[in-house]
Amino acid sequence: MKEGCPYCEKQLEVLDRKGLEYKKYDVKYDQEARKKAMEEYNADKVPVLVEDGVVQNIGFGGGG
Repeated sequence: MKEGCPYCEKQLEVLDRKGLEYKKYDVKYDQEARKKAMEEYNADKVPVLVEDGVVQNIGFGGGG
């Protein structure tokens, strides 16, 4: 996720509404998380939703 990203906030709302636990990493400040998202998951936008090492979604609702 990235601070101030409306798509990230929407994704977090969905996860919260479903009662799912998650860890969030802010790629704006965490360069290791940003590098991992780009290199391991080929993510070019946020949020990046990964479950058990498998990408479930990149972006949210067509944006990000």
